[in-house]
Formats: sequence, C-alpha cells, structure tokens
Amino acid sequence: MAEMIIPGTYIDVRAEGLISAGRIASGIVGIIGTASSGKIGTPITLSGFAAAREIFGLPDDFNNPEDGSNPLTLVRALQLLYNNGATNVIAVRVAKSTTAANATFSVKDADGHRVAELSAVTAGSWGNDIKITIENAGEPGRISKETHTSGFASLNHHRILVNPSNRIQVVRGDTKRIDDFDIVYKIISEKEEVTPNTEGRFFLANSTVAAVASVNTFKVVGATGDEIRTYGDGHILYGAGAAPSAGEIRIDTATGEVIFEASQKPSTGQKLIATYAVDHEDPVSGQILVTVWNGDVEFASGEAPQVVNGDVLNASYLIDQRNCVSVLLSCGQVNEKFTVPDGNMLVSMISQSSRLVTAVADATYRGNIPKADVNGYFGTGSNIRGSNGADADENDYAAGLETLSNMLVNIVVLAGQDATAMGSTILSHLQTTEQTDQERIGVIGASGDTVSEFLGHNLANGRCIIAAPGITLSDGTKLPPSYTAAAVAGLISSLPVQTSLTNRPLNVPSLSLYANRAEQEQLIKRNVLAIARKEGFRVVKGITTEGEGQPFSAIPTRRIVDYAKYGVRSAANPYIGRLNNARVRAALKATLDAFLTRMVEDEALTGYELEVSATRAQEISGEVSVAMTIQPTFSIDFIRVVMTLK
Repeated sequence: MAEMIIPGTYIDVRAEGLISAGRIASGIVGIIGTASSGKIGTPITLSGFAAAREIFGLPDDFNNPEDGSNPLTLVRALQLLYNNGATNVIAVRVAKSTTAANATFSVKDADGHRVAELSAVTAGSWGNDIKITIENAGEPGRISKETHTSGFASLNHHRILVNPSNRIQVVRGDTKRIDDFDIVYKIISEKEEVTPNTEGRFFLANSTVAAVASVNTFKVVGATGDEIRTYGDGHILYGAGAAPSAGEIRIDTATGEVIFEASQKPSTGQKLIATYAVDHEDPVSGQILVTVWNGDVEFASGEAPQVVNGDVLNASYLIDQRNCVSVLLSCGQVNEKFTVPDGNMLVSMISQSSRLVTAVADATYRGNIPKADVNGYFGTGSNIRGSNGADADENDYAAGLETLSNMLVNIVVLAGQDATAMGSTILSHLQTTEQTDQERIGVIGASGDTVSEFLGHNLANGRCIIAAPGITLSDGTKLPPSYTAAAVAGLISSLPVQTSLTNRPLNVPSLSLYANRAEQEQLIKRNVLAIARKEGFRVVKGITTEGEGQPFSAIPTRRIVDYAKYGVRSAANPYIGRLNNARVRAALKATLDAFLTRMVEDEALTGYELEVSATRAQEISGEVSVAMTIQPTFSIDFIRVVMTLK
C-alpha cells in the first residue's frame, strides 16, 4: 500500500523489485560406496575427511579385504575426493543385505539364561571391536520415569535406597491433576552393632521390627569379628512369649529387646550384629509408604490410583548397588556405562542413550539380573560376527543413488565401480534426475587395466565422465580407474563451472599406467578423460562421453548450462505465489537478467537472450515460461533452454 511521505506525495514500494538471485551451489558431491560402519542407505553430509573416517571407519587392505574378495570402497574414494579439493560432500553407505550383519552379544544371567540381546547399531565389522564388561556395580542404580497404569501395589525394582531424590507422583486421569507424595519407608537396619546395657540386655535401635524372613539375620561374633552363631529364617521368634530354645532368639517387638537362650547369650567381648526390617506406621494423607526390600507401596485411604479413572503412577528412585551390575561398552574413543538391576532396565537405558548398540530384552528372563565377571567382545563365541556386505551389487548402488535423487547434488560418484559394471546404473540416475529438475553430472572409472580395455566402453552421454588410468599408492598398491574418478570428481567440485579441467593437476601419488602421446589421443577420441604424467599428473582434456563436436562434450559447457538452470529456478522461487501479471513478470525478468549478467561478468557466458512470458491459461494456472538462449564460454554453440516455472 502506498505511504504518504509529504502531502500529495506517495511512495509505493513493490517487493518484487527487491528480489535478487541467491548464490548457487555448483560443487556438491554425492558419493556412494561400501564401508565397515555407518548407517546404510542414509545420506550423510560430511564436515571433512576426519568425520568421514569416524562415521564410516577405516578402509580394509585393498589386496587382502576383510571378506576375501571385495575391498571396501567409500572411505578410500573419499580420501581422494578430499585430497583434490572437495568441500561439500554427501556420502551414502551401501551394503549387500544378505551378507551385511550386525555384531551381537547375548547378556546372560548367572544360570546361563539370556536376559537381553545386544546388537551393534549398524552392520559391519566395526561391531566386532565393541568390548563389553559386566561387573558388580560400584554405585546405586537409578530408575527413571518408571510408569504404571495398573498394578499400583508395588514398584518394579528393589532394594530401594532412602534418598531425597526419590520421587513418586500420580497423574489423575479424570482431572489431569498431578499429585506428588511425600515418601516414607519401611527400611532395613543393616549390620547394626548391638551392645548390652548395664544390665547385660540387648536392645535394637528400632522396636518396630517386621518379621521378614528374607531380611532378618542376627549374628554373634567374637572380638576379632569371627562368626560364632547366626540366627535367620526359622530361628527367630517374634513378640512376647516363652524363652527361646537353643539355636533360637526372640525379638520383643514392643521393646526391641533381643532375648537369647541362657547358654547362648553373648559373653563379654562378643557382639551382636543385627540386620532387620523396620516397620512403619500407616501413611497419612499426602504420603506414600514404600517397602524398600520388596518395592511394595501403600497409599493413605482414598488416595491410591484407580485403573478405572485412567490414573498413572510415575516413579524415579535409587536401588542398592548390590542389586545391580555395571555394563560397560567401549569402542574406540566411545565409552558407555549402564548401572542396571535387570535386562529390562538395560534395554531401556541403551535405547535412550547408546551410540554403539541397540538391545532387545528376552521375553522370558528379562527381569533377571545379568551375570557379573563378564569380559568379552561382540561377535565372539556363539554370538553373530559383524560383516560389511562389501559385495554390494548394481541394485544396492542404484538404491544408494535413489536416496540422493531429490537432494541438491552437482556431481555423483560410485566409489570403486567401473563403467562396465555400473555404467547403465549411473546413466539411468542422471537421466531421471534431469527430468526432475535435479541436474547433475556423473564421474565413473573406465574398466580394465590397459588402454585397449579403457577404449572399450560404450557410454555416450553429456552428463557422464569416464576417467582413466588407475592409481598407484605409495605402498605399491594399484587402485583401478574407479578411484581416479573420485579424484577427478573432487577436482571438478573445487573449480568454478566455467573453468576447464584441461591440463589441471590432479593430486594422486602415482598412476598405474603411463599412456604415451598416441595412446592419449586414442583415449580422447573415445571420450575418456585421461590423466598423464606432465609436471606431476594432469588431466589431458576435460571431456564428457558425449563425443567430439557435440554441444556438451566439454565439461564446462554442461556445468554452465546446469548452473544457469539452477540459478533461474532459485531466482524465480520468491515469485511463486505472487501475481502472475505483466508487472510481476517484468520484475522476474529483471531478476533473471541480473543473474545472467553476473554469469557474463564471471566469464561463464559470453552472451545470452532472455524471454519471460505467459499465456492467459498459464496466468490462470500460475505458470511462467522462461526461454534462454545462452552461449557458454569455450563453446561455439548457442544453447536454448526453455523452462516452465510453476
């Protein structure tokens, strides 16, 4: 709306006049290959080669691969990619589903029953390096957010520690009110040293002793701590009554006195060590009574949660370390520790926070505590060893390419794959993405080891580049041309779209074959991007496989046209949804003019013509036709591009 600046003077700022084209990405590389770790079939944007090694692991020995015949490809190709200037890389790990496996470890209880099955978080041999140690816990276990929707009479775990951090609340299903309770406890007085009074009688510190056979134990020990007699289940009498017999004691619950048979009363220098359950009065309003030795809970009258109301009890509390084990997982620099009372809690804690493994509880023995004194590795014994699925085939690589189909990628590489094995796969991907406005080029290695084999390819496409020969590493290992393709892709990504690859240096240790001048000419005529030794190692001629004399035989021509198309879409995007009339189309044309003029100034184009139009039907449907006639640098051809934007 027009704004009055001074009387009679109005300024109307049209937003369309302020739109300009943004910067366009031209060097994003998508690479697909096999690795020893990392998610399978998931595109991952890398921050550098160090991140790539951390995510995907180190490559195996090329001449002695882990599976015996299929070397891992991804990280080896990524190193060449980064060494030649790539900065924006999206990597996809692929694997053969029938041969890839996650390393596993079965956690068992003291009787050999499996309580939980742990699996490396991704398939691959990396999982075989996960070390697991299970030992007696050195700290209490923390139970967090335990939830009950029924069976409100007890908590899942015991022995519960009295601790101010313990919390129990009830969410009332009908009113959504949250009731927080003060927790009171039936506790265990443990290893209480009871000494006789002046009358020689023994009194416990707590007179409200609960008759709990599994807890109550009284020991008479000598001056040096040696055990003389023990009174436990079946040998303890409670309340007032007749004097105990030999081998028995009586607890007077009214006074807390411990009464012995006359001949077994501790003598001078002897001590009574008592461990016993201490009762508690019934809870009052706002309290919840927790029995530490079995997890039972009691509410005040009328305050217990009700299933029919949809009430939910939530509890967080500590449990005694003697009822827990510590499960330690380590791999490389990653160390994880879980203090747990059983298989259920182990699975829960792993599911919440582990970076190394996933876990499934055993249906029958999940409630058992894992056995301590375990020290081993995943994949050992009867456990499943992790394997990489390094024999990924054409279908697996095609699936990896598919994950990149709708992403902004300018260059794609199939790590370790050659034109014979995967040429049709990469061509199909390039043709599909061109139809969906995700134009890109592909770089792949030539097949074989000799010039005659390099010449035998059958690819002819302006979006596809074949590289040769192979690479020789400093240790003498010879890599096929499929790895040279990765180095070439890195070089392409580092250069502006208008820059030719011809005579550009390639950062590789050495070549597996040195073609002479005649052989280099043969390779050029067969549209192979050849690398030759010349003050280092250089690209002989930067060409696609389309063929000499064809519009897109030069790599810069293909990249320039794609860049122009991406730029037009980017510049036009802010106009989508605005009025489709002559004024707005004129503003769109001005924005596109500015973008194409910048390409001329950057020497990507030597000239262009531009038309922006719409029929009445297109106006109604919100479509605009953009017709460009552009002349890329290094090209004598005028290339006309017609785009319908909507």
